[in-house]
Amino acid sequence: MLQTIEVEIDSQGIIHPLQALPQSAERRALLTLVIPEQTMPAQSEHTDWRSFVGRLSDSPNFNADPVEIQRKMRDEWR
Repeated sequence: MLQTIEVEIDSQGIIHPLQALPQSAERRALLTLVIPEQTMPAQSEHTDWRSFVGRLSDSPNFNADPVEIQRKMRDEWR
């Protein structure tokens, strides 16, 4: 089973989960590192998602009928 959790790894290589581990990890788990190019901002620095509302309203890509846009996007994969 593939499950992603966020962890911090200290300078000695000790892994500190930032959320509860799944029960399956009590036996054995494989770790794949995905190291972000930039450090992640602290929780208090995250942008509120509401600041993104309406940002694409003036985009020329979304001026047509929403159903037609979805149909074209879906048909690109055929």
